[in-house]
Amino acid sequence: MNISNNWKTLENNRIYENRWITLYQDKVQVSSSGNTIEYTWYKSPDVVIIVPFLDNNTVVMIKQFRYPLQKILLEFPAGHIEPGENMMTTAKRELLEETGYLAKTLDHVYSYHPSVSKSRQIVHLFKAAYLTKERPKHEPIEEITDIEAIAVSQLKDLIKEKKVENAGTLIAYLICCV
Repeated sequence: MNISNNWKTLENNRIYENRWITLYQDKVQVSSSGNTIEYTWYKSPDVVIIVPFLDNNTVVMIKQFRYPLQKILLEFPAGHIEPGENMMTTAKRELLEETGYLAKTLDHVYSYHPSVSKSRQIVHLFKAAYLTKERPKHEPIEEITDIEAIAVSQLKDLIKEKKVENAGTLIAYLICCV
C-alpha cells in the first residue's frame, strides 16, 4: 500500500554525523492535524545478514560483544554495506571476515526496514550454502569471541529459552530456518 506523502518538511537539520550514523532533527507539518512537530530520525548504511548453512540442518553463528548491551550475543554474521559496495559483495566479505567461510552459493532472500519510524535503513538477508573454511579476517573494531556450528533444532531451543536477543538474527531464523 502506497499513500502519498502529506507531511510537509519545513526544516531539515543535520545535528550529528559520523561513519555509521547521521542524525536529523526536522520540523514537519503533519497533514491530518496541521500541527508542526519536531521529528528526529537517522540515516545509517544498509546492512546485510547472512545465514550460513554447513548442511540442511546446521548453521554457522558467531558470538560477538555488543557494547551498548555490555554483553556477548549469539548472532548470524552481518555488517554494513560500505559506500560504493553492492550488497552481494558485502555479504561475501562479511561472511569471510566474521566466520572464515566462503560460500559457493549466496542467495538474497529478503529485504526489510528494521526501524520504520526512525530510519530509511534496509537490511538485506542472504542464505549461504556449500561453505569452505578459510581464515576469519575480523575487523579491529569487532570482538567476535567464538564461531559455532549450531543445529537448527538447537537454535530453535535457544530462541525458546530467550537466549537469542538480536532482532536481525531472530528475523533471519524465521525466514531461512523455519
